[in-house]
Amino acid sequence: MLWSPNTQLHYPFQNTALDYSGNARNGTVNGSGVYATKPNGGRCLYFDGTGDYVTTPSFTMSGAVLVLTMNIRCAKNAADYQMLCGRAPQGSFPVGYIWCYRVRNSNNLAWEYARTTGATALIIPSLFDAPFDDAWFHLMIVCDYAGKITYVYRQGILFYTSGTMLATPVFPSTDQIIYIGSGNGTNYYIKSGYLANVQLWTLATMPAAAQMLANAKRIMLGFNPIW
Repeated sequence: MLWSPNTQLHYPFQNTALDYSGNARNGTVNGSGVYATKPNGGRCLYFDGTGDYVTTPSFTMSGAVLVLTMNIRCAKNAADYQMLCGRAPQGSFPVGYIWCYRVRNSNNLAWEYARTTGATALIIPSLFDAPFDDAWFHLMIVCDYAGKITYVYRQGILFYTSGTMLATPVFPSTDQIIYIGSGNGTNYYIKSGYLANVQLWTLATMPAAAQMLANAKRIMLGFNPIW
């Protein structure tokens, strides 16, 4: 039986930033002209790099596993990091710290997480290699804080495993706002990119690999019961 995740946020971005998780954490969309139509006719958010981003209400989380999933289309940018999701200001590294971004002038993804002191950036190489540069695909990041391992799924298939983390990660449990499409509202915007179906879950334990893979495929295909 597949696990039922504790959904913290779910933003389909169908012309609104309503939260479909059941937690009433509706987002605030900043910027203008941010709604667009995907090739299949669904709606999404378009980010032009000049002040377009979404903020969530401030909230706390608990658990041992964090899952971030979204549909994304993002082109390489030579000058700027492109933030997919951020929680807490970069550089302060509080226990609520999460940063996920496309590295500038690169096809790599970075996932930064807090440790007991400082933070560590995991680099997921070649995630945006052709044909996934400036093209739609489904991304799922699973950070197992208890097991000290991060998994990345692309198009429902396991793409990357970090192995054991070098330092003890600290689960982001503090009361924080999440920024989607920006670092903190003033920097690191997504440039000419798109996001849809952004979800954040927490789990008490890490599911078996077969269950995780099955769920990643179900989510990508739109069959997840929380959609």
